Amino acid sequence: MARIMKGIGAAGSLVVGLVASVILIVMGLIYFVIALAIVKFGAGLLGYIVDANWAVLSASLISVGSMVGSAVKK
Repeated sequence: MARIMKGIGAAGSLVVGLVASVILIVMGLIYFVIALAIVKFGAGLLGYIVDANWAVLSASLISVGSMVGSAVKK
């Protein structure tokens, strides 16, 4: 009986880990899209026409910077 409960606990941990990973990936994509919209809006406010490649690069750098900044704690 203990073996069965141990197996269910491991399977449950795996499912929780997979669900958490999917949620974090979706949240990261949403944050990236928001950052991309902010970059394009800001460039438009200043009168610049930004190429899509540069807008994506800027949004990805903002996303990476915020992730690294939130991971580093004092």
